Amino acid sequence: MKFKIKKKIRLGLIAITVISIMIFAYLVYNEAYNPGFEEKKIPSYSYDNKGSINYEIYLKPNNLYTEDKLGEGKLYITEFVDYIDTDLKYEFTGERDAEINGNYDITAKVKGYMGDGEKITNIWEKDFPIKQVKEFNNKDGKVSINEKVNLNIDEYNLFVQDIKEASKINCQASLTLSMNVNLEGTTDKGSIEEIMSPSITIPLDVQMFEITGNNIIDKPAAIEETVDEPLPVNKSRIIGYAVILAVFVIALIILIFFTAVSPVKDSLEKALGKIFKKHGERLVALDSDIDIQDAITVKTINDLVKISDEIGKPILYKYSDDYKEINKFYVSNEDEAFVFSLEYLIDVEQIEETENTSSDNTIA
Repeated sequence: MKFKIKKKIRLGLIAITVISIMIFAYLVYNEAYNPGFEEKKIPSYSYDNKGSINYEIYLKPNNLYTEDKLGEGKLYITEFVDYIDTDLKYEFTGERDAEINGNYDITAKVKGYMGDGEKITNIWEKDFPIKQVKEFNNKDGKVSINEKVNLNIDEYNLFVQDIKEASKINCQASLTLSMNVNLEGTTDKGSIEEIMSPSITIPLDVQMFEITGNNIIDKPAAIEETVDEPLPVNKSRIIGYAVILAVFVIALIILIFFTAVSPVKDSLEKALGKIFKKHGERLVALDSDIDIQDAITVKTINDLVKISDEIGKPILYKYSDDYKEINKFYVSNEDEAFVFSLEYLIDVEQIEETENTSSDNTIA
């Protein structure tokens, strides 16, 4: 048994199903064999870039400490400090040969300031060059710098006291020791440019102090290049597309093998269908023939409906299993009768014209 579907609807469903099958077949194929690419940055030349300043505090002879020096990260009494021994290092190590050049210098900056934390206002400052600018150049992709500097805190404290006395400004003061490195490199994967300044800060003209600063810097880096990396196949997406594809394939099989075009209704069947749909509540089916003579013929069913409403009588017709035998509708009122006949309707245009004719038309 095949389901009956109108020809246009059936063809439309088949066309939509075929197009959907093509789309999802393409999606399954494309997802399986062309999952796409993702841009990724990968290091093409990696290098380590490190700078540090380590220090030891050497002490004057005193009755407090038995040792002659103190390590990092302590609180130091200024009166007991003889000098500060600093060890400044910088290392650059590339993963392979590269032409490296640059320079560095070491500076002690003394400044007077007001405020605390991020709200510091510099009042004055003076640079004391410790080591003048020195160049370096090599082609093996490596740089190693190691310098030792001794800081005499008493000398810097005397300088600060002289400035305060001369300027009549009593402010906080500090000494910042820094190694300033400027490096440029040329590799087989591009150029490198690095600036690094490890430093320590020492409060001046105070009875005791702590040393702070950015004295350890470890900044590995790399020259990166962008590559297109294939994405992994998304199996769950393929399964989803495949399920939808299977549904449309099954739908196409059903449409082709289990449906058929419903036969085209002739003019009489279409006309009867419209009449029963629109005026079914007024119609009365009879089992026997209707014996009405000299009935007045009306032009449209709407005219017959109008008469039925005016005289309050139902519309009669003889029922038959064969719709072709149902071709007349009557309204009877005592000694007169009215009839509408479908015998002369031969096409759909005439049916639609009959249905749309105004109920004000003249009774034939």
